[in-house]
Amino acid sequence: QELLHLGCAMRRKNPTAAVAQAAPNRQAAGASAQLPEEKESARAAKEAQLPQQAPSAQPSKKIKKELIDPPTPSRSHQPQLGEAQTSKRTRSRDAIEASRSTDAAASSGVAGAPAATTAASAPAPKTARTGPSSGPVSRAQRAGRSVAWALSSVRSHLEALTDVEGVRELLDRFPECVLLGGIAARRELVAALLGEHPHATSAAAALVAPGMRQPVALELRCSESGSEAADLRAMQGPEGQLWLQGVAQAAAQALGSRLKTEPLRLRLSAVGCANLDVVDLPERGGTVTPPKVEEMRVRYLGSAANLLVCLEPGAALELCRRFDPGLRRTILLGAAAASSRIGDPLPASTLCGPTAARSLEARFATLCCEKAPQWLAGVERLEGRLSRARQEASEAAQAEDTDEVLRKARAAGISFGRALQHVVSGAPGCSSGALTLEEELFEFAAAAAKGHGGTGGALSGKDVAAAAADLFGCFDGVEGYSNYLRTEVGVAGADVPLNGGAAWQRLLSEIEVAMRLSHPPVKKLEMLALSAVRCGGTGVHGHQRWEDVSAKLMLSIAYEPLRQRVRYVAARVAWVLRKQKATVAEWMATLSEGPAARFHSPLFSQHLQILRSSPIVRDLVFGAFDGAASAVADQVLKNLEGTLTAGCINPQIMLRPHTEPDMDPSKITSLTTRGGRSSGEARQRVKKEMMTRSGPSGGLPKQLRDRVFEPSEAVRTLPFVEVELRRAFGVLSTILANQAFAFADTTMAALCRRQVDEAMSQIEFSPEQLKALSARHAELEAVVREVSNRLQSVRQCIVALKSVRG
Repeated sequence: QELLHLGCAMRRKNPTAAVAQAAPNRQAAGASAQLPEEKESARAAKEAQLPQQAPSAQPSKKIKKELIDPPTPSRSHQPQLGEAQTSKRTRSRDAIEASRSTDAAASSGVAGAPAATTAASAPAPKTARTGPSSGPVSRAQRAGRSVAWALSSVRSHLEALTDVEGVRELLDRFPECVLLGGIAARRELVAALLGEHPHATSAAAALVAPGMRQPVALELRCSESGSEAADLRAMQGPEGQLWLQGVAQAAAQALGSRLKTEPLRLRLSAVGCANLDVVDLPERGGTVTPPKVEEMRVRYLGSAANLLVCLEPGAALELCRRFDPGLRRTILLGAAAASSRIGDPLPASTLCGPTAARSLEARFATLCCEKAPQWLAGVERLEGRLSRARQEASEAAQAEDTDEVLRKARAAGISFGRALQHVVSGAPGCSSGALTLEEELFEFAAAAAKGHGGTGGALSGKDVAAAAADLFGCFDGVEGYSNYLRTEVGVAGADVPLNGGAAWQRLLSEIEVAMRLSHPPVKKLEMLALSAVRCGGTGVHGHQRWEDVSAKLMLSIAYEPLRQRVRYVAARVAWVLRKQKATVAEWMATLSEGPAARFHSPLFSQHLQILRSSPIVRDLVFGAFDGAASAVADQVLKNLEGTLTAGCINPQIMLRPHTEPDMDPSKITSLTTRGGRSSGEARQRVKKEMMTRSGPSGGLPKQLRDRVFEPSEAVRTLPFVEVELRRAFGVLSTILANQAFAFADTTMAALCRRQVDEAMSQIEFSPEQLKALSARHAELEAVVREVSNRLQSVRQCIVALKSVRG
């Protein structure tokens, strides 16, 4: 056994001689060699104790002789606590196993595919105790350092933009070195990548631990001497232990009992560290591969951008061949590299030491430099999309500004009023809102019953409901009233669905008929004697006369039923005007395309688009239009109620005979020199007119004119008074019907020419609308700021990638 141990030491100093010397002893050493599983477990147990190793521990004498050269591939020969008690037989078994592994690789003839890369393909001069970036910095190392830091900057910016379309695809293009092999081999490579300092092995043991349950992505970056980064070579005592504790706490996040597919990304920046990204995947943990482990393998090993770093032959190499059949992305290091060579084995530092680390770093830097133009093109496309998004967000925020929305609402309202004029004049081809007379009356009755027929001003919804019920009740409902208008009156277009100006003309005929259908209540006429007695008596100027009593009777009998009908007329006018909004909007839509667009202003279609796209503008314009319709309806109501009140207070005025103009040319005698009638004839005409106006009205019988009212005579004289009241009621209803038609017609003209423009010019936000619009504008401004920040981050990525390309 001592002979075998000395032979192993000689092999490490002189590999060629060691192989030749170890060949005759294979049969003898075969019986005492450890199985690979047992050997892996022993190495893992030793490495678990490594963070507890005291820095001042002294190795044994024989191990100290072996430390003249760097450690052997995939094994850690750093002194550990308890290693002094290891038996000579165990050390000889390790040496024999190493000899067997070397000889088996040489005799089996298994070499990696030509496309696979090994650390021995470009051996560097052997240097003792050198880190990956120690010594003079070459141009390649400077390029690798530049591209690594640029990659970190780009990754940091893009990881904050993962919700942007295309960012995840860009992140998937960034290469990473995925480590495959035993835990000891992975620790040794990570320790070599961390650089030559006393804490590399302990940090590697903390980063590559058996209990890791999620991928650990390490961004290793080398910093210049004198920078803010840690100089681990100069850290001793508590300062170094504090650094190790921070690394262990950061890596402990990946420990647990549940597998996670999302990686734990750590960045280690130190002087002398390598410049590359490393991913360490969780171990399988049994004979059956869990689905999440398989998912991790597909994500990291199957990515065409990643490099597969194989450290051991066997299962690790087969896994590489599974995801990289041609081994074009595979780099063989350590035992995997040793097994791929036939004869002439290389030193351990070349296979898995500082030289291998430098080779892996160079390969990673070369790959990044090759892919940098593609990354730059992808980031530039992302910049273009974000630039357009920022422009759109800025335009949307500007469009939602309160002043801008108010300006658009007023402009769209003016166009809406101009379109109403065209619709009232006649809009062929528009079917929106078209109804027959019966359908229109049914919808109005339903709205009135719900209290929606009021104007919001002088006319309440309750009054409209009572007026509609009074009219429709005379015909046993809406259907009877519509049949009467269609069959008895013959209203034009009653069975034709109409809208716009045609529907308005039909409305004028309907409200005139409704006004003429009013009549005094039967109950009031039956109680006429009692009412006359109540109205009689002594007044301020003495005894009441029959003229005074008849005026009071007229007021009590005719005012309320005629007032109900006047309210119905005003409510119908307001309701029909509000129904024109759909027709006007459809007419404006017809101007967006077709030959009609050439005959009207293009602002119609533009403002219609604003009405459709902005709910607030639509509510403002439609609300202002409804307000204008209610205002003109209130004006109609006011005018008709004025006439009604005047006629009820003084019915004699309505009953006086009208002055008939004399238009017969044969009765004209002589003309004066000025061309007019003679002065005598003019005086006679004026005198006659004054006598007519100041004389009796002619309504009451002659025996009741200028006579004091006597209650005892009421029963005998009331039939004559009733006849006079009925005649006055008919005259007043006729006057109101004519005025309803005239006032409604002129109201439409006033609405189109003045009322709509005034209403649209006075559009203002309600407190609720202003609050909602301000909140919306604040949200859009926040979106603009967010998109601008993202665009700035992407542009910083472009600057970083261009520096690498340059």
